[in-house]
Amino acid sequence: MHARLTEAWEPDPQLLGGRIALVAGGAQGIGQATTRVLAAAGATVVVLDNDRESAEPLAREVERSGGSAVPLIADLREEAACKAAIDRTVSDFGHLDILANVAGGMSKHAQWRPLREWTTDTWDAIVHLNLRYVFWLCRAAVPAMEARGGGAIVNVASIAGAFGCPNQAPYGAAKAGLINLTKTLALECGPSGIRVNAVSPGVTLTQAALGTMHEQTRAELGRLTPLQRLGRPDDIARAVLFFASPLSDFVTGQTLLVDGGVSVTFPYEGLGR
Repeated sequence: MHARLTEAWEPDPQLLGGRIALVAGGAQGIGQATTRVLAAAGATVVVLDNDRESAEPLAREVERSGGSAVPLIADLREEAACKAAIDRTVSDFGHLDILANVAGGMSKHAQWRPLREWTTDTWDAIVHLNLRYVFWLCRAAVPAMEARGGGAIVNVASIAGAFGCPNQAPYGAAKAGLINLTKTLALECGPSGIRVNAVSPGVTLTQAALGTMHEQTRAELGRLTPLQRLGRPDDIARAVLFFASPLSDFVTGQTLLVDGGVSVTFPYEGLGR
């Protein structure tokens, strides 16, 4: 019953009515879920992604369901492309209200390994994928939001940025940096009415994760999670919606761990039993 109620939940279609949202990495995984949830809440969503074959069908799907979304194809590894994406959004729609930085993860060919085995090139690629593009997009978006009189920036970090992250040093370091950037930007932008918050997922069952995790591993991780399941992309997208919406109008500089309770688990399991 609990699972059915969770899956059936839909946001108020007026919650983000009239707002323009740009979702970086908005065509796949958590980004795809975020696009759908923000659109269902009434926002016009710019689906910023480098994968045209995913972004364009998703935008059409949102339109067919009664929402509003447009694809914007760009390479987040390019500084000029990030600025151009913000400029294009403001030019096409007149303003920008919400920036959700969802793109991230490990680079395609990266594997878990101790720090001494990481190459500089792979380290740089992972840090860029999770942090550098966010700097570029935020730097371009803040003036546009200031001109609007405020806005909301939501960064998707990870619980890997809140704890030591063995064998994933560049990923954990990048996500920790993203959490700090969130706090710093919240302080800088608060007087302009711009709120900046972060969502830190635990293990989330995206297609990418499913492709790298054995069923037995998923079952064990679920057992170790207090809510007895792993996260779904929608779980994370709904947290993004909270920070993007007026529901969190007096919240900024915060990081919400959406991990099923893993982060509050006592590390010495069984002690005292």
